[in-house]
Amino acid sequence: MSVQITKDVLRDFLSNKDADVLALTGAWGTGKTYAWREALMAHKDSVQFTHYCYVSLFGINSMAELRMALFTKSIAVATLGRKLDFGTINEHWSSLTRDWLKGQYARFAPMLKSLPHGSSVSLGLEALAPSAVHDTLVCIDDLERTKIKPEDILGFITELSEERSCKVALIFNAEKLADKDAYRAYREKAVDFEIHYAPTVQEAFDVVFDPNDTYRHLVYRHVADLEITNVRILRKLRQLVERITATTSGMHPKVVEASIATTVLLCWCAYAPDSSKPKIEDIEKWNKDLISFMKEAERDPITVAWVKRLKAYGFTHVDDFDLAIARVVERGYLEGTGFVDVAKKTDEELRRTEVSVPFTATWQRFHNSFVGDQELFITDLHSSATSALAEISVGDLNGTVRLLRELRRDDLADDLIGKYVDTNMAKPATFDLTGHPFGGTIDDGKLRATFATVQSTLTQLPSLEEAVSFMAKNSGYNPEHIEAMRKASVDDYYALFMGDHRDPTLSALIKWTLRWVDTEHAEIAAKAKEALERIKATSLLNSIRVSRYGI
Repeated sequence: MSVQITKDVLRDFLSNKDADVLALTGAWGTGKTYAWREALMAHKDSVQFTHYCYVSLFGINSMAELRMALFTKSIAVATLGRKLDFGTINEHWSSLTRDWLKGQYARFAPMLKSLPHGSSVSLGLEALAPSAVHDTLVCIDDLERTKIKPEDILGFITELSEERSCKVALIFNAEKLADKDAYRAYREKAVDFEIHYAPTVQEAFDVVFDPNDTYRHLVYRHVADLEITNVRILRKLRQLVERITATTSGMHPKVVEASIATTVLLCWCAYAPDSSKPKIEDIEKWNKDLISFMKEAERDPITVAWVKRLKAYGFTHVDDFDLAIARVVERGYLEGTGFVDVAKKTDEELRRTEVSVPFTATWQRFHNSFVGDQELFITDLHSSATSALAEISVGDLNGTVRLLRELRRDDLADDLIGKYVDTNMAKPATFDLTGHPFGGTIDDGKLRATFATVQSTLTQLPSLEEAVSFMAKNSGYNPEHIEAMRKASVDDYYALFMGDHRDPTLSALIKWTLRWVDTEHAEIAAKAKEALERIKATSLLNSIRVSRYGI
């Protein structure tokens, strides 16, 4: 039943003076209790009963407890939603006094029972209390959450309606009743009419999200995809979206869109009672199933179902961005989840990629068309390349420089080379064409010469001790370590060996310098051996020491 129809039925129910019984049913989380309270506050001036009582059966385990709860929780309808100010107290003094006394009894009844003769007094009050409930609007919630038999509760509701002139609303999830048959058997006698509250996705969404919410349209698109009608999940989702979007404000629109899409999905995974969804706590294992190449018949049917659902949603793999949002959903806050850092990183990557788009489009014009003004093309090529200098490869730079030279614009070609160097000075490896996989294809002479000059200026080799120590500690090396050893003199090796060494040990350093005898770096071993020969000649003791290395 739509929300509007439910509102109309509740309005009529609350406004007439008949002592009838209404059952408001529906799935958990769809907002049944919220709809009842909203209707009650909207039409409280039309209620023709003097008192109102709301009781949740959750935690009530006997009819005696239920009867006493009705007595202690009933309040004057006239005081509903009103502030407890002087005017209200003066106008409803007697009702407020009775309500306060009943509340105090509920609070101190356990203590009373522990006193001498207190149990007798308490039992006496409990026996008399139910008779005080009459001409009351009663709401009994959570029928499915109690251990009391449905027939006992329905019998009691009939008593309230027929003998005590009470109007009763019963709220529950019919699908979760422990004894559905008992309810069906007694419903005809106890319940006058029944509303099945099943709001549409749009109706449930409108209950939670304001029309002016900034990202309402983005959130709704994904909520509708997953058909989320659970108001509790939607409220949780709204809180999370507000916190996440407050952090991503000003970031690339794709970061915002991705964070909202993932938050909606993971909130659904975390809270929706749906067997066709994966568990959010297992998110780090999702890729195994999302990217699996196993035949469908060989896989678990439940896993196949949720994999299909996630892929239909557009979720095809889990990355660090998704894992960070999963932590936000599970914890309810951003601190310590890593989301801010990964969102900033994603934002930077998207913006870097974005600046290359005009450059790529200009080259497509060159390859795919004979149309266009030459000077305009040259201007666009130079400007788009200039904007993308932090992102384009050395090969792209070489191709652009060559084309500009062919178009007789050496000035623009040289300008690009200079700006490329300035832009990438913090990345020295960029200028090493010998280590570049396609370095041999870079054929613009000015470009190669400029890179060689810059590389020689920027490259700072480690010291001999740093290079050999790194090898000894890591059992490996990088090109700069070999280059440092190759450029070191015999005197440098002599100074290295004569130093005091603990970590790594002197023997480890010597072994790493002598291991190159039969390799392309034999000159390193030769220099080290010459240095050791000099040390050997300094004393008989050192001669014995050095001889242990086979020298």
